[in-house]
Amino acid sequence: MIGDLKRLLGASPFEPFTVVTSGGARYPVPTADHAGISPTMKRFVIWFDDGTSVVLSGLHITAIELGTTAAA
Repeated sequence: MIGDLKRLLGASPFEPFTVVTSGGARYPVPTADHAGISPTMKRFVIWFDDGTSVVLSGLHITAIELGTTAAA
């Protein structure tokens, strides 16, 4: 799943997407600048406009929804 996220972050043009976790949480990624991947490709970080962030293990990412950044 991390490989898919890396491809999406590097896509031109960028298409917003939402990451869904095994716990049902949904995290919007409105621009490529809002996310990053750890050097070991095991963690995915999403930064939010309010200054907070979330670090997700690739093992807990269950889906990527393209074209949407609506948070649940």
